[in-house]
Amino acid sequence: MKMKTLSMLAGVGAPLIATATASAGFLGIKVVSKPNNFGLFVCNVYAEFDRPGEDFMQAVAGTGNAPLLVQVLGGGTFYNHSFGGNTAPGSMLVNAFPALAFDSFVTIGAKVTSNAFPDATVQAPGLPMIEGTQFATTTAAWAVIPDAPQADPFNSDYGGPGDGNSLIAQFSTADGSAIVGTFLVQYFINGVSEQSIVSFAHIPTPGALALLGTAGLIGVRRRRRS
Repeated sequence: MKMKTLSMLAGVGAPLIATATASAGFLGIKVVSKPNNFGLFVCNVYAEFDRPGEDFMQAVAGTGNAPLLVQVLGGGTFYNHSFGGNTAPGSMLVNAFPALAFDSFVTIGAKVTSNAFPDATVQAPGLPMIEGTQFATTTAAWAVIPDAPQADPFNSDYGGPGDGNSLIAQFSTADGSAIVGTFLVQYFINGVSEQSIVSFAHIPTPGALALLGTAGLIGVRRRRRS
């Protein structure tokens, strides 16, 4: 089994900054604040890739060896819109209820779903709801079928930037001081299935840095599936 470590440090209300050189293909996790007018702290979590036509996102999971755990620090809870769910909202509902665009949800590539993109469906059997102070599992995942167009991080048709960043989750809170998480990601690099255990920490204010402790340093461990 092949393993690679990529160290990262969380920025203050900004994307994570790589502090070591990553190999071509999967570069790591990028977290970006999403501005809004609803008083919410919203972060978009992206998986980063650098080879068009070769790199495809497939799944995010929690397993016994790599538990999924995303937490809201500082006494807050995840923001859940009354019309939201665990996966990306429908475009018609977002148009009617703009705050729904900032709900907490998981996805692969798509920010919203619509009749125009019926294949933008994420499978998430057994996944717990994103609610309360933590989102955790060791037995569930969310995924798309292999070769699904939305899994291409260089395809902008599904609302992504089309620059190699594949949206895999959006986490929001109205009253938390930071959002931290660890999980397993699975992807294809030139037809080869690989996995990495990744972590992130996203902080809205400098004062919240003290909450991180040792969580400030982020590790990415890569392993190739045989």
